[in-house]
Amino acid sequence: MGKTAGIVARLDREDSLKLALEISSLLEKAGFNVFFEQELAVLANKLEKAVPLEKMSADVIIVIGGDGTILRTCMRIPKPETPVLAIGLGTRAFLTEVSYKEALEAINSYLKGSYRIETFNKIASFVKNVRLPDALNEVFITTKHLSKILHARIWKDNTEVVECWADGIIVSSQVGSTAYSFSSGGPILDPGLNALILTPVCPANLIRPIVFPEYSKITVEVLKPKRAMVVIDGDYQREIGDSENRVLVRISEHKVNFIRFKYDFYRRLRERLLFPMERENEQRT
Repeated sequence: MGKTAGIVARLDREDSLKLALEISSLLEKAGFNVFFEQELAVLANKLEKAVPLEKMSADVIIVIGGDGTILRTCMRIPKPETPVLAIGLGTRAFLTEVSYKEALEAINSYLKGSYRIETFNKIASFVKNVRLPDALNEVFITTKHLSKILHARIWKDNTEVVECWADGIIVSSQVGSTAYSFSSGGPILDPGLNALILTPVCPANLIRPIVFPEYSKITVEVLKPKRAMVVIDGDYQREIGDSENRVLVRISEHKVNFIRFKYDFYRRLRERLLFPMERENEQRT
């Protein structure tokens, strides 16, 4: 077993900081050298252990927070990607499997080797010859102004698929099928199906979500307006326009590795997306 761990956590919650320190203590007792993401290190008074995410080379990275924290971490950690143990705060952190209350038990299970690795492909996107950061969930192409509609032409490889008028176009991964694409009416993909989903957001014509095979290269050609935005996993943004009006998306060669203990995709689906209120009511009673 490796002896180096990194810890990333939400910075706006005291329980997140408290848990980060408890996990650090547990790992250090097990012989690990523990590092903290820079901003977290400041709050935890662990400046001597501060490491930026882009340089956090470790045997495991512990992420404490919601899906946003996980996406930000997975976008920035070095490649090949370090296994990620994600601990959720709240009830709807879909990418996590371990709750706040189960965190220390999960760390002990990891130390015993009682876990499995679940691997997902990221998705790569390009504007001309420039590669943007890989996404775990989705690449979203939209206008710079919310009041404007996006007119785009969709290509699969070199074949024109359809023109679309919408608030935006989402190209999502299998993982992203349960995120923004899902909330915009896209289908949920089983974890065993690696594919790309194209989902229009509030379309003005009759286009519906389309699922493309994993080897496809999907191009979104922006016809109007002249300037548009590419948003990756709700974090990275790049403005495009003029001669840069095409965004090519494909399955990436890079992957994300999640540490799982009691893996059950459909259990998480029921509890966190389909019937989350029932779970919350059960917990209260």
